[in-house]
Amino acid sequence: LKSFVRDVVKDLKPYKPNMEPCKIKLDANESPFDIPQEIKQRIWERVKKEKFNFYYDPNCTELRELLSKYTNINLENIFVGSGADEIICDIVFAFAGPGRDVIIPVPAFESYEVYSTISGANIIKIPLLPKDSLTPWELDVEKIQSCFRQDKPQLLFITYPNNPTGNYFGEERILELIDNFNGIVVVDEAYYEFGGKTFADRLVEYPHIIVIRTFSKAFSMASARVGYALGHEDVIKQLYKVKLPYNVSLFSQIACIEILKESIGWVEEQTNKIIESRTELRKELDKISGMHVYPSYTNFLLADFEKSRDIVYEELLKRGILTKRFYGFGLDTTLRFAVGSPEQNKILINAFKEIMG
Repeated sequence: LKSFVRDVVKDLKPYKPNMEPCKIKLDANESPFDIPQEIKQRIWERVKKEKFNFYYDPNCTELRELLSKYTNINLENIFVGSGADEIICDIVFAFAGPGRDVIIPVPAFESYEVYSTISGANIIKIPLLPKDSLTPWELDVEKIQSCFRQDKPQLLFITYPNNPTGNYFGEERILELIDNFNGIVVVDEAYYEFGGKTFADRLVEYPHIIVIRTFSKAFSMASARVGYALGHEDVIKQLYKVKLPYNVSLFSQIACIEILKESIGWVEEQTNKIIESRTELRKELDKISGMHVYPSYTNFLLADFEKSRDIVYEELLKRGILTKRFYGFGLDTTLRFAVGSPEQNKILINAFKEIMG
């Protein structure tokens, strides 16, 4: 049976979420706050009125109308997918593939490389530059530009702010890349609400930009699997050609519609709580000898350790706390962990104090 499998798929490692039993789950950058019961009830009531035997709106029209108000972007410039992952997949299918390059500054979100590999594209990974002790990662603009081609369209991914490092890259440096790029530049703003910076207001100036966002983080809707893209109308039309039909379920559309329609204030309140907790958590953890926590504009923190990172990881797990390890690109001494609830953050701080001695 292995002989039937495409060569690029044979070497792929499937994405396997860490299912270690734990009391505090901080490995996937999820929100610590579930949506309130009254919002859930409103969703249930509307879902119950819908017909389950028919396919739901394939164009997510009502959701896109509400997103248009939320983003101040025209309806025809918005595309909705089953999570940001599907949108990344659709972008790769539409603009990459055999004979084309996909440029990825690394470390970055793994899905860029996975879907590009499956498409048969040529992947060019450019390591980030260490800048200084406060902002230790920056785009290697010169090296990225050295890979630019004018004879053939390319695809470039930039995470803003970056995952897993948590920082923003310099806006002028990104614009320098966008100005000179022959192809689509994807700006992944999955953590937009926690930092506030965006390239969405530059879509008219740069029609070859696609901005990706998600309901999985600030909106506390990770289980609904809904993401959306903002882009030029002609770019969005290409995504509709490659997307799966009826890709966003009835429940997922209605859940996100109700959040945007009636509960955006709750989302903003929880986002501000996470931002405040992020500041306080970093402040407290930086007091602990033997670890350094980097600045972050997301809902997670990345910490560096003087003692074995793997020992720290296992000790946290013994205490019921699940974090995330990365390998390569200068991350072998680090752990990434989401900002939890105030109670979870207190437990995490005390655990680090014990482990670091």
